[in-house]
Amino acid sequence: MPSTSERPPTPLSTAPTEALPAHYRRNFLCLASDFGLFGLGMAFLGSGTVIPSFLMTLGASASLIGFLSTMQRAGWLLPQLPTARYLTSQPLKKPHILTAAAISRLSLLVLAILTTTLAQHSNFLIAITCLVLAVFSTGDGIASTGWFDVLSKAIPPQRRGRLTSTGQILSGVLGFVAGGIVETILSERGPRFPINYALLFLLAFACMVGSFIAISLIVERPSTTSSKMPSWREYGPQLWHLLREDHHFRTYLVARQILGLSGLALPFYMTYALERLHLPAHVSGRYTSMGVVGSIIAAAIFGWLNEHHGTKRAAIVSIFITAAVPLLALLIPRVVTTEATLAWAYGLVFFALNASMSCYLPAWTAYVLEWAPEELRPQYIGLANTLSGITAIFSTVGGLILQWSGENYTLLFTITALGTLLAVPFTTRIPEPRLVKHQDNQPSSRAEVSALGEEP
Repeated sequence: MPSTSERPPTPLSTAPTEALPAHYRRNFLCLASDFGLFGLGMAFLGSGTVIPSFLMTLGASASLIGFLSTMQRAGWLLPQLPTARYLTSQPLKKPHILTAAAISRLSLLVLAILTTTLAQHSNFLIAITCLVLAVFSTGDGIASTGWFDVLSKAIPPQRRGRLTSTGQILSGVLGFVAGGIVETILSERGPRFPINYALLFLLAFACMVGSFIAISLIVERPSTTSSKMPSWREYGPQLWHLLREDHHFRTYLVARQILGLSGLALPFYMTYALERLHLPAHVSGRYTSMGVVGSIIAAAIFGWLNEHHGTKRAAIVSIFITAAVPLLALLIPRVVTTEATLAWAYGLVFFALNASMSCYLPAWTAYVLEWAPEELRPQYIGLANTLSGITAIFSTVGGLILQWSGENYTLLFTITALGTLLAVPFTTRIPEPRLVKHQDNQPSSRAEVSALGEEP
């Protein structure tokens, strides 16, 4: 079989389009609604704004906040490989999604109730908050493996950019409104502590219930599956064979782990604003809104970029946007000197931060969904996300860097920016899945594709 580099690439705009699957419109609407309502709930929960502000109010240290970020990320990523193994033999994924989603969403209701009853016991409430958020992240991570498979079956590759941009724009518009509500609730005009934070957690729970209903209305077609769930003795060698044979996927994984260095500073942009820049706590609501604007713009741009230029191009652009976040955190306080102006200007950090997060689905996640064969898709997703669980420790490392350096945020942000950019040379080496897919004599497996060599 000739190398892919010997054949001219098929332009994405002229590649043949697939027929739309059954129930496409209904599933598109349900998935977009899930996007929007889940994003709205996360705007009220504010993992990068509200949660750090809440924990700092309770007296938590920066290193503990970094450790919580590590727990949440690890909880979301690490269970996905065993989940993928289980789902290998399950033709329908939705029942398993709903079970895990129900547990994760109920944890937010528990957090809202305990916030009102345990406020006088700050250390205990800090521990409970960490535990509840770990349960939420783990349940959501377990659900996500099947969710991505359902999305891949319901939405063809050429329409996924449209779905992600629609869902993220909807999420962004709703989240922008939520940001104003958060700022009001946490300001002097809002309820007193701890009712203000409990109310935000309750609003997050209500939005997550709406997201759950949207998922339940999806019509899922059965998957091509294995006849039975493999044992770990069988499953381990299968995964090792996949990694050994698919060298493009290995390169993708290396790039993704390096990009994870952005997590070094992720929990600390808000603590920097509160501790070093001495900005008031209620700016977390303002920054939520500004972050949402970044999400909306990035969703529109990356939805178009995904649809017209593919996931590889989207991934490369996303690296530069991600690296810009710590650079903005370094530069803005040095350029803007008045406190009132700084309180607004520093919001550009969260604008870029949320924009970088909006890049992830239409770029990095979509790459795996398009690259993996359907019968192996849960393994590819689970393996990619579980190995990315290694990057969860970076937030804790970031907290340790602050602790060891005497809270030198300049050092932390510089390391984060430079480390993130190291992902560029690896990302340029992976092929665009859509171009490979539409070559003549398409290989029967991605392992065969890897043996062919890279496209130009």
